[in-house]
Formats: sequence, C-alpha cells, structure tokens
Amino acid sequence: MNAPWNNVDLRRAFDADFDALVAFASRSKARVGFAFLRADGQVDLGRPLDARISARMTHVFALAQMRGIEGAAHLVSHGLAALAGPLRSPNGSWYAEVVPTSERSATPVPHAVLSQRAQSAIIGAAAAAAMAGHEEARDLLVDLEKDQDQRWWDPCAGAVREEIDASSGSRLPLRRLSTNLDTAQAYLAAWEATSDHVWFDRARSILRLVGEIAARCGFALPDLYDEEWRPLPASADQDPVELIRPGDTLPGLGFKAARLMGQVYALLVHMGEEPGPWMIDTATALYDRALADGWTDEGVGGIVYTLDPAGVIAAPQRMHWVVCEAASAARVLAEVVDPTRADDLAVDYARAVAWADSHARAGIGRWIHEVAADGSVSMLVWEGRPDALTAARMLARGSAPIHLTVTGATAARYASQASASASCR
Repeated sequence: MNAPWNNVDLRRAFDADFDALVAFASRSKARVGFAFLRADGQVDLGRPLDARISARMTHVFALAQMRGIEGAAHLVSHGLAALAGPLRSPNGSWYAEVVPTSERSATPVPHAVLSQRAQSAIIGAAAAAAMAGHEEARDLLVDLEKDQDQRWWDPCAGAVREEIDASSGSRLPLRRLSTNLDTAQAYLAAWEATSDHVWFDRARSILRLVGEIAARCGFALPDLYDEEWRPLPASADQDPVELIRPGDTLPGLGFKAARLMGQVYALLVHMGEEPGPWMIDTATALYDRALADGWTDEGVGGIVYTLDPAGVIAAPQRMHWVVCEAASAARVLAEVVDPTRADDLAVDYARAVAWADSHARAGIGRWIHEVAADGSVSMLVWEGRPDALTAARMLARGSAPIHLTVTGATAARYASQASASASCR
C-alpha cells in the first residue's frame, strides 16, 4: 500500500513542523520548569507552575534531543530539575500546581491536590528523558513507580485513581478514562525505558478495563465515572470538566483507545505472544464509532469534542488533540487490521492531516488547540498554546514500527542513524 505516512514529502514537512514546534515551545522556559504559553508565544506568569505542562514540555524536548536539535538537552535537564524538586510534595508524591519561591523551592497552591493526570505526564517525561540519556530520570522513574504503588494504582479495578487532597490525603471518588489512557501510554514508555514488566502489565490491565467499558457502552466512551467505574449519569451533580458533562461521550477517547490497543496488539505479536482477538476487534469498533459519531461536514468540518447520551453534539469545538489522535489511530490500525481495510484507513489518515493543516495550524510549528464550529479560534478550554506534545507525537510517528511508542521509535530511529553515520567515518 502506498500509505501517506510513507510519503517522503509529507515526512519532510512533518520534520520541519516538528522543529518549528520545538522552537516555539522552548519559549515556555521559566525560572522553574515550563510555564503556560499564550498564543502569542509569551508565557503567562500570572499562573501557577503546572506539573502536567512542565512534564509534557520536558517530554517534547527529550524527543527533540533524540532528534539532535541543538539546546534540547539543556531544556530536558531544566524540566527534570523542576519535576524532581519544586513540584515534589513532602509525602513523596507530586503536586499538580505550585507557586515557585525560588529555583529550588515552591509553595503549593490553596486547596492543593495530587493528580494522576499530572503524574502520568511526569512518568512519560521521565521515560523519554531516560531514553535520551539523562540518568537522573531513571532515579525519578524509581520514585514514580513507588508512588504509583502507594497511592495511585487500584489493583481491584486494574486502573488508576484520579486525585488526592494534598492536605488530608483523602482520595476523590471521580475516575476519568482520559487519565487512564494517558497513564497506559506513559506506562508503555516507562517499560521501554526500564524493561520493568510491571509497567507493561499495568498498561495492558488498563486497556482491558477500557475494552470492558467500551463493550458496555456501545463503543462510545464517556470520560467521567464513579469509584466503581460506572459512568456518571447525565443527571449527576457534577460540574462540567473541561466542557465534559456527566454522560457525555468523547470521540477523541475512542481514537486514543483504539490506537493504544492497536499498538499493544502489535507489541504482543512482536514479542511472540498470541493477543486475544478481543483487542483488535475492540480497537476497530472504537475507531469506527468515534469516526461515525465525531466526524462532521458541517461548519468547518472536522471532529467534534463531545456528544450527549442521545448522540447529539454537546460541545462542537474541534480540539487539536482529537484530530491528531484520529490520524495516529488510522496509522496504527492500518497495519494490524484486515488488509482490505487498510486503504480506507489511509484515506482517513490523509483527511485528518489535511483538516489539521487547514484549520488547526496558525503557521509552521504553531498549533491551534481549539477551533470553533465556524473555524474561528475558540478558548473555552485552551486559552493559549500550552501543549506541544500531542502534535509532536503525531509529527514524529512517521513510518516507525507501531509496536514502539513514539518515544521508543524516536530513540530507535535516531540511534540507528547515529550508528550508520559513525560506521561511515
């Protein structure tokens, strides 16, 4: 198949966009970690230091370092210093947000929480930094695994908890599927970095739970659940979370889950194991439902953010992370599904990339995080451009083997290039 992700011109364009994205993201460097980046490329110093943003930026710069981008190694070290120092809580976990008081210290924000959403990003950043050659990141991964065991991993559910009150230590009852998918992705990268099979086994466990939920929900995935992993009913007394209401389903979660299941399926095959047929069947069903529910030709086109329990569009915004996940899912599934579907998935990939190029980019390396139905910039969830990792992953995936995460694939790609270059000297 003449797949678009193998197109040389597209690869060159993606590489150029990645380099420009890194240059833009580097503006987020603050005294401690990386700050919230506004659309104009200036940092918003009025906000607390966000652990998730700092971690995801650190991850981007680790990918950049592997690709040989000058100055990236320093940015990775800068990010690791924040993750290992000011963002740490006295109990051995990590705050979601702090207010730095010096380069080495910080004060937690009022009503501070410990957040698995942030922690998953820290795990991913530490894994990427370790693969880029930062040995201090390996020590960080050891501490992170201990904290996952102590506070976050729920062996009964085979998944992770969401938040903990920093002052009381009480666990909040809300569970989020998005956090668990982020965690599964981070666990896979940590496994690649350490060869510790606990990370892989837990990622696989999370995806098994996602598969069970998908089957119960008709493969349209809600994000918000109670402690027993029951979807919160639409009438639940729960304020919207980033425009997501109880009972709403997110096509973007379907794409992401499908992509991760496809990757783990390919990984098991690569390891010589026999994957259960449920995995690829579920991944395909999730992808198909997300595409059917999410893609619209109305307005600016693209993929809507949420639908209500009746399947009516609830949040019509088009998020850049969703279209990136749609493209990545099509790319992965094309290699593991029945070959008769591969051509259709290649078309889906090309359509997602074309839409992103036309509507989710303000220029090379500048990704618009949120687009309104009429094509204008929306800022209901994302006020600026604080996230570079979602686009960086999609741009860096390329034609690398899908049994590797983007981080692992980047490390392998540039290690082989360096080896080939050395042998030619």
